[in-house]
Amino acid sequence: MSSLIKHTHMNIAELNQGSHFVELNGIRLHYRVKGIGPLLVVVSPGWGIGSLYLQHGLDFLTERFRVVFVDTRGSGLSGRPSDPAMMGSDQMADDLEALRSYLGLSTVVLLGHSNGGAIALSFAQRYAERVSKLVLIDSQLFGFAAAEDTHRFLSNRAEDPDYSNAVELVNDFFTGKGRQPMTDDELTEFVGNVLALYLNSPSKNLSTARQQLSGKPISFFAFVNQNAADAVAHNDQTVSLRLIKAPVLIVSGRHDWICPVAVAERIHEDIENSILEIYEESGHLP
Repeated sequence: MSSLIKHTHMNIAELNQGSHFVELNGIRLHYRVKGIGPLLVVVSPGWGIGSLYLQHGLDFLTERFRVVFVDTRGSGLSGRPSDPAMMGSDQMADDLEALRSYLGLSTVVLLGHSNGGAIALSFAQRYAERVSKLVLIDSQLFGFAAAEDTHRFLSNRAEDPDYSNAVELVNDFFTGKGRQPMTDDELTEFVGNVLALYLNSPSKNLSTARQQLSGKPISFFAFVNQNAADAVAHNDQTVSLRLIKAPVLIVSGRHDWICPVAVAERIHEDIENSILEIYEESGHLP
């Protein structure tokens, strides 16, 4: 507990081990606290998957940190807004600021994976003075998609038996062919069927990845409405990267198809106080 004392106004009771719910910005937000040590806030992606896969995949961090795993609005165990237009990534960053204030933290060390990385970037851009350190793992970057790299990856893997079925499903999804997921269960099944693409060695790691993703179904509501809200916002994070002054660790898997290494390199290029680490044998999942 001594590592928490430096935050003199910290709401310590709300950082006890286990699940917590709090009403913030009109949302019943869920977060789970695990581990002992310096505080680390981990934000889930906002498109419906929640934080459970991060609780599994990043569990080793709880041996050294008190980790606060946050379910973004509409995902995991968090509630959804009455207005779907309020499902944007910027609103999710505002939820993090409200949670920081509620917990009495002067600053946060923040980690985000994939779209969670984009939410973390949004927080760091909107509330720069509230971030002490930032960790981005295979992060999305609004305004820079590296689409050519994604298409090249899919083309190269199309004939590989470990990936071919997943590539076909993803191509059909992007082009609108075939039946699109329309429910939580259908979206969860679709993600499970394309999961191999997120791994560098599906034959070795697919069963483990499936276990990490098991649990609550993925929210179709979040999937549809976050994408729609972000499209309306026309958010280009590239123009404000230089405003981030906190130390940033950027981690990328060489074989990431959805957030290619070029995205990590673009973030690193514009954040002066950043370190880029590329894992040569990794894909998108941590």
